[in-house]
Amino acid sequence: MKKLEIIIESIERRKVCKLLEELNVSGYSIIDNVSGKGSHFTRNGSELSDIMKNSLIIVVETEEVVNKIIELLKKEVLNFYSGKLFLSDVNVVD
Repeated sequence: MKKLEIIIESIERRKVCKLLEELNVSGYSIIDNVSGKGSHFTRNGSELSDIMKNSLIIVVETEEVVNKIIELLKKEVLNFYSGKLFLSDVNVVD
């Protein structure tokens, strides 16, 4: 299994969730108002509009599904808005 962490501008969160649902992703978690510092500038969750806020979306799926998600995100979202993708192996503990 793979874990994909998607940090995206909050204004694009709905678009990303719709993409995940179209790919029949079995589930995901969202953390809004993610704060941090990157190569461009610092963002914090206290901004007044979603334009300057970030959301973290966490997906755990098969490698095949995660590769499709990455391909679509690069094509349909990350070409227009900033964001980061982090991919790692994960063991799900039941």
